[in-house]
Amino acid sequence: MNKITKFEHQSICLFVLSFLNACSVQEYQPAALPVYTQKVELPAIKPVTKEKPALPENKQVLPEKPVPILKRQAQEFNLNQAVQTALKADPVILAAFEGINQAEADLITAGLLPNPDFSAGGSLIPLDKRFTVDRQGGPPQIDVGVAMPIDWFLFGKRAAAIVSGRLGVDVAAADFANTLRLRIAGTIAAFYTVLEAQAMLQLAQENQDNLTKTEQIILNRVSLGGVGTIEADRIRLSIFTSHRDIHARELELNAALNQLRALLGIADDIPVAVKGTLEVASPVKPFSIDTAFKWAEENRPDLASMQRQLDKAGADVALEETKAYPQVTPKVGLTRQFQQQAIGFPDANSWGAGVDITMPIFDRNQGNIAKAKSVLTQSQFNLQTQRVNLRSEIDQAVNTYASAYQILVNDDPGQLEAAKNVRDKINQAYALGGKTLIEVLDAQRIYLETYRMHITGRSNYWHSLYQLNAAIGKDILQ
Repeated sequence: MNKITKFEHQSICLFVLSFLNACSVQEYQPAALPVYTQKVELPAIKPVTKEKPALPENKQVLPEKPVPILKRQAQEFNLNQAVQTALKADPVILAAFEGINQAEADLITAGLLPNPDFSAGGSLIPLDKRFTVDRQGGPPQIDVGVAMPIDWFLFGKRAAAIVSGRLGVDVAAADFANTLRLRIAGTIAAFYTVLEAQAMLQLAQENQDNLTKTEQIILNRVSLGGVGTIEADRIRLSIFTSHRDIHARELELNAALNQLRALLGIADDIPVAVKGTLEVASPVKPFSIDTAFKWAEENRPDLASMQRQLDKAGADVALEETKAYPQVTPKVGLTRQFQQQAIGFPDANSWGAGVDITMPIFDRNQGNIAKAKSVLTQSQFNLQTQRVNLRSEIDQAVNTYASAYQILVNDDPGQLEAAKNVRDKINQAYALGGKTLIEVLDAQRIYLETYRMHITGRSNYWHSLYQLNAAIGKDILQ
């Protein structure tokens, strides 16, 4: 037998190394998430079910006594605690995280090697009579073979599938980041909605207290004959209106708390409270729409997802084109022939090798290739649509914030104090008989409207600030 030359040995080694490198499954880290969510750390997902202790037999199970709501201590959150709680407990976020796990599972599937095919069988076995030297036949034989496809290596089918799988992980990571962006923005908006509802409820209660004090003054003056009963009836109508206002504010606060509770992932009947303020220490100046749009292009995860979907669509086209190549399956087998009894020769062992190659004459994967190209074109249009929608969203967010900023800056800081002083002085003058009830109620109404504008202006500022941050995908304004 001829010896293997040094060149042939090196060629064989290179082929084996390249084959093993193609077979190895390498770990893959998805592309970095946008800056808006880089600091997010999600805990390991654990079942929320609780194990119940075993009960003795024949023991009656008594229902648990409900804890009175008034005795339950409310769970209080500041803004940072609310956001962190939502990230850890919001089922929408936890469900979205599974999208990354599913994409990674598809990547694992794409990197798996095809299973070899093992075959075993016998042939030339006598049917009615045994084979002998005088009655020759066969000889009977047993065939054992192993086949292994290699077209995944020859034509790069597996490599193309891995590229597509990795881009799928990148898409899933970007989609998850966008879910985080939306849920964080929703949690912040719900937090400030609760603060606004609380401030409105406190204002309504303060208004009722002031009307009650005025009613007491009127009742004292009626008893002394200073005024008629018509003023007592008038103040009672105002108090009745304030009662309805308080009830409406309580419903608004309850709705805001329920919205925040859902975002925090709290399903139990636990009271929730927030800790914060609507006051603005130093308003941040707005910036131009072009600047905000440029930042959004760099940080918005949904735009990154669209771009990665476009890249994946291109990789899928290449993947479908590799599938048009034929299937190549080499095989090797062993044969045991039982000749002694059949033809008088000694039993013999032999081996054989071959290759099966499909002939892609009719089916060259034309349909799937055309579909993949259509998806690629569709992804291009989707990316263009997303950019148009993003421009519109940024434009609206910037203008909304600029309007809230101007209202806050131009708001006279002494206006609220002036309205309060006017109200208090008119109340004092009315107690001394120097003012009419109409003037008292008018001063109270002006103070109420001024205070509501004060609350609404600051709430709109914070809502628009974080809405603009969410639209950009990064905490630009703080």
